[in-house]
Amino acid sequence: MSKSYAFIGLGHLGGNLAASLIRNGFAVTVLDRDPAAVERLVALGATAASSPAEAAAWAGNAITCLPSPKVSEAVLAGPGGLLEGLPQGGTWIEMSTNGRDEILRLAALASARGVETLECPVTGGVHLAAAGKITALVGGDPALYERHRPAIEAMCAKSFLMGPVGSAAVIKV
Repeated sequence: MSKSYAFIGLGHLGGNLAASLIRNGFAVTVLDRDPAAVERLVALGATAASSPAEAAAWAGNAITCLPSPKVSEAVLAGPGGLLEGLPQGGTWIEMSTNGRDEILRLAALASARGVETLECPVTGGVHLAAAGKITALVGGDPALYERHRPAIEAMCAKSFLMGPVGSAAVIKV
């Protein structure tokens, strides 16, 4: 079980999900383009990072909750991105909503660097995320899911493994 996570994307949904991790005793390093969002999470006990790479290097695992596939790709694979900081064998958990082809393409970028991927889009809306009652649809390797299940279930009241990476996108989108 992993107890440390970088969390990138602290908007209405991501901020609530990251707060749930902190409330449940996980060590969380955060980053967002909005300094006020970072400050809110730091006040709850998170550590602030200056780049996705820095956050990922500290935590060894990273969660993203971002507004578009283009932003997900930039945070994952762009300059200073997660793939520059995650160690081989680290995990990227993508909670953003992506189409199947997009998550498969992004997971391949991660895999080429020795990083495993779980897709983990959620359903239920921001109000349920704030209460820790949102539902996660997970796509990925079953053993990887089990390794990160405590963190997923700290953020989400229910989680369901849909199958391999790409399968959760098919269900959600």
